Amino acid sequence: MSSPISIHVVNKSNNTLHHTVPYTPPSPDSPLQEGHITARASLISLISNNLAYARLGDLWKWWTAYAVPCTLPPPYNDASQYGIVPTWGYGLVLSSRVPGLEPATQLWGFWPSNSMTVDLELVPDEPAGHWRDVSEARSGMMSYYHRYQVANLPGKISEMSGAELEKVAWQTVFLPLFACGYWTSKYVLGTQPVHPFGAPGGEWTEEDADLSKAVVISLSASGKTARAFTDTLFHSREPGTGPLGFLAVTSKPDAEWLTSGKLPSKAVAYADATSDATIAWVQALQPSRIVIVDFGGRAGSLDILMSGLRSSLPQASLKIIGIGGTATAMQSPSELAAFAKIAQIPERVQMNTSAVRDVLIELHGAKAVFDELDEAWRGFEGRGFAKGLKLKIGKGAGGEDGFEGGWKGLCEGKADAVDGVVYRMDLNA
Repeated sequence: MSSPISIHVVNKSNNTLHHTVPYTPPSPDSPLQEGHITARASLISLISNNLAYARLGDLWKWWTAYAVPCTLPPPYNDASQYGIVPTWGYGLVLSSRVPGLEPATQLWGFWPSNSMTVDLELVPDEPAGHWRDVSEARSGMMSYYHRYQVANLPGKISEMSGAELEKVAWQTVFLPLFACGYWTSKYVLGTQPVHPFGAPGGEWTEEDADLSKAVVISLSASGKTARAFTDTLFHSREPGTGPLGFLAVTSKPDAEWLTSGKLPSKAVAYADATSDATIAWVQALQPSRIVIVDFGGRAGSLDILMSGLRSSLPQASLKIIGIGGTATAMQSPSELAAFAKIAQIPERVQMNTSAVRDVLIELHGAKAVFDELDEAWRGFEGRGFAKGLKLKIGKGAGGEDGFEGGWKGLCEGKADAVDGVVYRMDLNA
């Protein structure tokens, strides 16, 4: 038998009910199969997306990524009641029967929120260094959650410390979110338009994506995905493609990165989103179109903003792109009703990063898509994307300093949108 570890499990019906359970992994009862690897998470992130993976885990099959071991003590071994929240980060290959993928290779991908050894069935994908999990457990998930990538890191995470570890930790926080923000600005609202929901979304014309006569409003602009969107809007758009101006609505309007000399831009608090001064600023730009990118704004903020814009700029058309949602573990009937109301707004479309990536790969090829994304990431990183942010590096699955404590804070709404939280799984299983 292997040494015992801790596994964090979450109640599927009530995500605020969670426990850390001791687990002793069994010894392998058969050799590793051809085409499989064993691996273990090294450094993982805790972001608001993790709440979505739990809340919508049955619908989008995220719970199937890493099922609770059947040898856990009851009731935690009941997969109909409890699940392991998957998360993004780096892991280490322990053994391999996949040609071209050697033990000790570090991989970026989708991992359990603990240090248990997992078996992945991988096949090579494009570009070189990318692998796809073809196991039955992933078959019901969107393609975004099948991909693993060989990590180009300066050394082993287990041997990192100081500034080197901090840099990799920030990558772990932002990499799951960067692509969404980048592709929203570059393609959904770009000169080569892709529907926010990908191919299933239907037609998305150049007029839908055109920002040349538009003011763009970022709602919940201090969030991580919103940072990537704003950076792309300021630094990676083709000249002359707009927008006329950019308005950031946020709880932290003093952040210097929310405005830029590259185009008219303004940052305001939620309370000032429809103030006389803010409306006058938007009106002065004379937009014929308003595009709201809603990154999960405060409850009621979208309704207030839409009402203010419609009354003060009746000539301007309105388009809303929904990205993510409010990070709460449980939703009351009134909150669910409010969310349903937002989803039914005629001018609103929902972003699906996985489906957008599928379309981009079909149009341009995987190598071109990932090469461009890597280059954009280097620019984002080089411009100091983590400026003003606080980073916490925790350890293990259990306890206040582990994933358990972070999950508690996330469920209670204590996790600040400007914080980065990661957990080392290589130090204390």
